[in-house]
Amino acid sequence: MANQNISVWEFLFGGGLLSVSLIIILIFSGIAAIVFFAQKLLALNKENRVDPYLLKNVNDLLNDGRIQSAVDFCRRDNSPESRSVEKGLSRLGRPVSEISNAMETHAQIELNKAEKNISYLATLSGAAPMLGLLGGILILASTFGTLSKTDVATSQNLLAGDFYKALAPSAVGLIVGFLSYVFHNILVAKVDYLLMKIQYHTNEFLDIINKPS
Repeated sequence: MANQNISVWEFLFGGGLLSVSLIIILIFSGIAAIVFFAQKLLALNKENRVDPYLLKNVNDLLNDGRIQSAVDFCRRDNSPESRSVEKGLSRLGRPVSEISNAMETHAQIELNKAEKNISYLATLSGAAPMLGLLGGILILASTFGTLSKTDVATSQNLLAGDFYKALAPSAVGLIVGFLSYVFHNILVAKVDYLLMKIQYHTNEFLDIINKPS
């Protein structure tokens, strides 16, 4: 009996022009998602590293009346939290509510920067499976159109030969969509953690400058 196994290469690229075109688009989209995820994850991990003694050092410098030294210390640390604290230091002497608003506004800027382009993964996680399914449907529609013009024996062979071609773009689309969904959720969790840390440092800094003399 002849070997009927189909290789991965034949499964992916053994279809017609439409199937191959969609699969190539999906594969390149998946590669772009992996590269983007890796770069964004490294950037967020770097942003999530902060001096654990940031607030203690700032508090000590403020107690010594060395406000500019506290500002310089935050600039050297250059983390989202230190940049938020620096924003508060730059407004010392003004009402606490104004300092709080300035720091909250800066926290939103940091959040927007951290979230930049992450929505691409969310879009791809939904679009990739639909694009693959659309490709499969179009291939099957073309196949059934051809079947109506052929005899029964030829139709069975044609249907069997083209069925796996319709599955290929759907399978690739699901894989790309699944990976994009997982990548998106990981990055969102990182961003949420970053925002939580900024809010913590903001609240602690406000407590420092608002503590009783």
